[in-house]
Amino acid sequence: MNKATSGVSPLIGTMGRGWTMPPPCADVGAFLDRLKRALHTIECRELGPEAAEQRFGRFADVSEGHVFLSLDSDRLLARHPEHEELRELVRAVRERGPAVNVTLTSPST
Repeated sequence: MNKATSGVSPLIGTMGRGWTMPPPCADVGAFLDRLKRALHTIECRELGPEAAEQRFGRFADVSEGHVFLSLDSDRLLARHPEHEELRELVRAVRERGPAVNVTLTSPST
């Protein structure tokens, strides 16, 4: 082991990735875009790589690794109580995401 690599352990497994969320004051459309992107990843993973590529072509998300979506969904839903699409997207990501390593997390305070 040389001096440059001593004490450094190799990375084992796949890396996770995360999407930054818009600031809390952002338009609801910005949050919808991120949630739709997460749901697209979920759908691709539920289908599997080959079926996802057949269905979505070059837009299939076949990347591996855990995806983290940091979002204070309770606060966002409280700010937009009448926004049905927002409510449905949050519900879908919460319910379906964990089975395919897409996790909705609360931001650190």
